[in-house]
Amino acid sequence: MRERTLLEERLLALAHPARVAMVQLLAELPDEHTARDPRCGTAFGVCFCHLKEKTGLSGPTVSHHLRILREAGLVEGVRVGRWTYFRLRPGALEGLAQELLSLAREARRGLEKAG
Repeated sequence: MRERTLLEERLLALAHPARVAMVQLLAELPDEHTARDPRCGTAFGVCFCHLKEKTGLSGPTVSHHLRILREAGLVEGVRVGRWTYFRLRPGALEGLAQELLSLAREARRGLEKAG
């Protein structure tokens, strides 16, 4: 069996409505739920409980979806003491957008050649 490409992994990660909702919540950061480093103000992200509350999903379900998003490289967890805060990896989303744009351009060239 062949290994999935990064594009496939990321598309599969975004193929579930709950994960899309989490990505959208994380994209809205910073908000009043964002934890920040008191020394420099850098945003760590939001805690698990905020994602659980906002999505209305159970803890194990949120954990499952976060694991898939992390494995696809779309979300990262920042450990601060006993807590882990979650945030998007904008570069990963930009890379996915670029790959999709490249596919769209290739498809357009194919259509133009065909007629």
